[in-house]
Amino acid sequence: MMQVYLCNIQDFIRLNGLNLVTDSRKESIRAYVRDADKARCLVSGLLLREICGIMDDSQLVYGENGKPYLKNSRMYFNISHSDDYVVLAISNREIGVDIEKITPFDERVAFRCFTQQELEMVHEGGNEAFFRLWTAKESVMKASGLGFSLPPETFSVLPMDESAHHIAGKTWFLDWNLHDDYIICLAIEGKREKYKVITITSNDLLRA
Repeated sequence: MMQVYLCNIQDFIRLNGLNLVTDSRKESIRAYVRDADKARCLVSGLLLREICGIMDDSQLVYGENGKPYLKNSRMYFNISHSDDYVVLAISNREIGVDIEKITPFDERVAFRCFTQQELEMVHEGGNEAFFRLWTAKESVMKASGLGFSLPPETFSVLPMDESAHHIAGKTWFLDWNLHDDYIICLAIEGKREKYKVITITSNDLLRA
């Protein structure tokens, strides 16, 4: 079972629904300066409430590198945001998700984070190729629970197809979606799954 939920933050710039998220989420929102950052953090909390049933901070536990898990549950989740969108992925196996808006990429980041073969792909495919690679690396780093303790330059996500990728001692399957000018990549442990991207609206998230 795997599902992906996507929400635009624009209806939340005025922080509608702030009263519905957990106390620690409220603190995180207030710590941001920019309205868009506050809205992304709020929507993340509202998605976790609506989809995962997280009403209180006590429902979460954290892995060694800070990855959150639902306490006493077989549901895994991961969340990501970029510009106007927040995406939440859930599964009954370890999962990671990353979303990025396709913009002109930074050559220095590519040289620092990609293998030689990946760099060749970027030079051939440009911005979209860069962000396909970047979202794949991020999704694996997040799914594994290792984050940047698994440096992106130390593993390859090629070939970018439906084949298994053996990284950090586990088998991952990668899948990409294009949404407007954004790329979403999912990393799922052990087995490829069918899924659909479900658009979530403010009406869905602001139900008391």
